[in-house]
Amino acid sequence: MTEHQHQAVEEVPLTTVDMHLEVLLRMVEAQPGARMAICLTTRGGVITGHLVAAQAWAERWEDTVRQADEQGQAEVMAQLPQMIQSTQRHGEVSENGLHPFLHLVDVTFMSVPGSLTSPVWRGRVSDVCGWSLGTV
Repeated sequence: MTEHQHQAVEEVPLTTVDMHLEVLLRMVEAQPGARMAICLTTRGGVITGHLVAAQAWAERWEDTVRQADEQGQAEVMAQLPQMIQSTQRHGEVSENGLHPFLHLVDVTFMSVPGSLTSPVWRGRVSDVCGWSLGTV
């Protein structure tokens, strides 16, 4: 494997951390079945969806990948749950105790023409410029 495949997640200086957003992340991680409607502003646009725990997102992502398997690679797909579990750190808390990523399900991208949706979205917390509870 190359060096680029295993790059560490950048640590965000504590002075730039949105502690209110961090509290919401901790709330959904504490209750794996929890969903919280949220609207995010990022440099790339506005995204709405439901904030969920990393484990709930991984389960939805697994379902999405399984449904996208149009070539019928049953052997590879049978190994998917084990691959996900072996690579996922539940809650993905960094060394400083903060969440580097947030996870959304039932996503709508508001800054593109038309109605672009996705079952899952994962983004860096440091890329969120602003947010509000609820959806548009």
